[in-house]
Amino acid sequence: MKMLVLGICAFAVMALGDVNDAFFKKKPLKLCFPLGLAMLCIATAARLDFAKLSVLWCAAAAVFLVLELYALFGSFSVSEAYTATDVPRQTSENGLYSLCRHPGIPLFAGFYICLHFGAGVPLSDALAYISCNLLLAAFEDAVIFPRLLGGYDDYKKRVPFIIPRFYKHK
Repeated sequence: MKMLVLGICAFAVMALGDVNDAFFKKKPLKLCFPLGLAMLCIATAARLDFAKLSVLWCAAAAVFLVLELYALFGSFSVSEAYTATDVPRQTSENGLYSLCRHPGIPLFAGFYICLHFGAGVPLSDALAYISCNLLLAAFEDAVIFPRLLGGYDDYKKRVPFIIPRFYKHK
């Protein structure tokens, strides 16, 4: 239970980082995202059950993880998005972000579902983290990104929230 709580708290720490980016711009709080990510990794690793390993499900989890990392770090300038504090940022419509505004949500869900079936992560943990991730994305979409990213309101009109659109919107 402690690890589940740690994982849920990880999302609160990441949300604090978002609030800092949008409102306070305090350099020490830029560490909230990597700290939250580390907390989530620790909580997840502690709940892996190596007696229940399935190579196929773990391979699928690895694919989802690589795509998630690409969504977070490969589709736009990492230094601008995660470290710069005074640089005006524009909405990214590159890569996966041309398909939906939060492509990490379905990828994250796929990763945790695969970890449940492939490495014994309790379903309660997987569903809690998926729900927290969705809530964080909704908060970012409604409060943080319109304030932080230039052109985000127009981007919201053209690009769907989490279900990818594989055709050009007119």
